[in-house]
Amino acid sequence: MKTGISRLRLTNFRSYPELDISFGTGGEPVALCGANGVGKTNILEAISYLTAGRGLRGAKLSDVARHIGEEVYPLWSIVANLYSPFGEHQVGTGMVAGADRRQMRIDGKSTSHQSDLADVFRCLWLTPAQDRLFCGDPAARRRFLDRIVGAFDPLHTNRLSDYQAVLKEWFCLLREGRLDNAWLSGLEEQLVENGIAIAASRLDIVERLGTYLSVTEDASFPAAEIKLTGLLEQALLTQSAVAVEDMFMGHLRAARKSCAEGGNLTGPHTSDFIVIHRQQNRSADLCSTGEQKALLLSIILAEMRAQMAEQGRCPVLLLDEVAAHLDARRRHTLFDVLTTRPAQVFMTTTDSTIFADFTGQIAQFDVKEKQEIIKVA
Repeated sequence: MKTGISRLRLTNFRSYPELDISFGTGGEPVALCGANGVGKTNILEAISYLTAGRGLRGAKLSDVARHIGEEVYPLWSIVANLYSPFGEHQVGTGMVAGADRRQMRIDGKSTSHQSDLADVFRCLWLTPAQDRLFCGDPAARRRFLDRIVGAFDPLHTNRLSDYQAVLKEWFCLLREGRLDNAWLSGLEEQLVENGIAIAASRLDIVERLGTYLSVTEDASFPAAEIKLTGLLEQALLTQSAVAVEDMFMGHLRAARKSCAEGGNLTGPHTSDFIVIHRQQNRSADLCSTGEQKALLLSIILAEMRAQMAEQGRCPVLLLDEVAAHLDARRRHTLFDVLTTRPAQVFMTTTDSTIFADFTGQIAQFDVKEKQEIIKVA
């Protein structure tokens, strides 16, 4: 049995006042086809909110609420019926009256930890904004990598959140001149503990992915190699965790003065990674746009293979405008691969003809204006 979503219901989410759509339990890839601006990506974004974080757009919670002119409907919700080899579940999330953060329910029970969602549902995504990921802001690359790590290790998301919260408090104390040594030392101990764990998780997943990255689905897609470049990640390659803890603690204390004066701190929040196109022996940022897109897909497909091999589960995949920058050969290879994945795949496109060779293997839905969605027979 595959992993997927059999039914999705939205209320006041983005462009949808109400949406109730069934996908069945067959697990075949889902193609959402329609013109620009009709709400295809909004459906993928809603699915991405069934995991920890701020979804595939990284939007504020208030931004995903339905807006009509100046009128806002702040109470939105997403409910999904899930199936997998491990059982069936219903997951819901959204904003409720009197709450300042989104609420989550699993099988009717509330949970305050977003990482709990990973126990019943995991997903990965690629969006057009990531097509030039290797040439852009390192923060976007970290988010991409941490999403992959979090799909293996749900607690990684909690550590990242805790680390960022403590780091913000540490900076505030220093820049406000409140140099309380006991308080700062306590925060630094937390930064060290979470920072080392974050770096170790990144290294572990990158190493484990290496086996699956070295074997591509087809010669149409390049083999990729990931190299981490962060301070802690590099240190852990040659030193014990205890030695790296001492090093990072010393680094934090030595940085107090410069950070109090407006300087920056190096740590897991500044780490980066490099992707190498193995066949060309070239850094991804020097590759063409099409090659960069193919490398991203290679990494995502390797992650799916790794999770299936090591954990017996496969994340649902969200591919927004996946055909962009891919030639016909690679598109065909990709769709051929996706129809055999043990998890559902959701894709969007403005050109439904690209699925012509896969009639009967892909569930196609036409998304119309006014939020009308019609399954193509």
